[in-house]
Amino acid sequence: MKSLKIIFVLIISVHLLRPQKSIAQTFEPNTYKLYVQLINAPFDSLYLHDYTEGKNILYSGKKIKDFFWEITIPSKDISNSENMMLLASPFGPNNKTQKMIRFITEKNGKKNIVVGVGVEDEYSYIYGEFLESNFYPKEGALIKINKTDSTIIGDLLCLDFKLIVKDVNSDISVRSQDPVFSLFIDLDEEKMNYDSILNSYIEHAKKYSDSRFLMSSLSRMLGRYKSKSDVKKVYENLSQKHKKTFWADRIEMFLNNSKFINRTLPTDRENTNEYIIQNESKYNLIIFSASWCLPCIEEIPLLKQVYKDIGKDLILTFISLDDAKGIALYKDLMLRNNIPWRTLFAYPDVEKIKQQYFIEGIPHSILVYPNQDMEVIDVRREKERNKLYAYLKVNEKIE
Repeated sequence: MKSLKIIFVLIISVHLLRPQKSIAQTFEPNTYKLYVQLINAPFDSLYLHDYTEGKNILYSGKKIKDFFWEITIPSKDISNSENMMLLASPFGPNNKTQKMIRFITEKNGKKNIVVGVGVEDEYSYIYGEFLESNFYPKEGALIKINKTDSTIIGDLLCLDFKLIVKDVNSDISVRSQDPVFSLFIDLDEEKMNYDSILNSYIEHAKKYSDSRFLMSSLSRMLGRYKSKSDVKKVYENLSQKHKKTFWADRIEMFLNNSKFINRTLPTDRENTNEYIIQNESKYNLIIFSASWCLPCIEEIPLLKQVYKDIGKDLILTFISLDDAKGIALYKDLMLRNNIPWRTLFAYPDVEKIKQQYFIEGIPHSILVYPNQDMEVIDVRREKERNKLYAYLKVNEKIE
């Protein structure tokens, strides 16, 4: 069984990029129905929690009979839903224990845990049989109180069910085959390399070409692929069923745009905007960050070393993805760390910036060449730091 840390990162942490619009499909029912049968479930209530950023919607299930629920979701909510899970009991102001439903599958003799759920068609079905409960104290959850987001520290009770697959093309079945599709994580711990995992994604897309889950996952993880051609190898095997959606639109925009979009953003000076790239004759490293992002803060010493080594030939620029309340905190962070390069602010167009630059999570850095071609690069990885130095024809490497 995988550690709770890995499971929680994959399921509870919310990716930064979330769609704000969607392109309507050819046919869109007024509502979608999700039917869930959980044999021997030790609870009477069931909820579907849509925790896609900006939504946090809780749908109550209607109990049809013992261990069987019907959940109704409006089509306007389904069209941009990416992160949903089933709960027997959600966190709340008066409830410090969340009861989360997990589905257990076995692949190659190893157990996989699936928490994310979704719908594929107007009527979708999930079947499971209760196995056991696992209790984890003092875990956190994001909930909405009085229209504001709050983090409540409470206990987590995971209710594990053996997944019963009756339709291999159902959303839950496709997820169970690879719940971290496009993340390039080897859940089977077979020490697969990038090319092997990529080939598995291509075959997965061929086998389940109609999958909404595969389409949305691919669109959110574009930065995980080494090249656009690799993205295309997966995308071209997905059918037309979901090619008129936000996710497909985003993938195609990624594949068709090769140049960096140089737009203006606010500076730390009042009522002043500047272009992200001011000198197009040099290499530019654009780093998307935020005051609340611990990995972003931990990355600062590496960035300062890069600046010290090759700052004469490489222009660094921070772009804060903080909301209005976080801007002052980010400015303070820059002062405390004596940051010598520019900082720009995405607010109030944070969501647009995330979409425009295909940001799936932060820190997120884009290296822009003098010809305005661009490449996602992670300076936290030694291999990519060395590649950055090689581009600038510098022999020194960060130890």
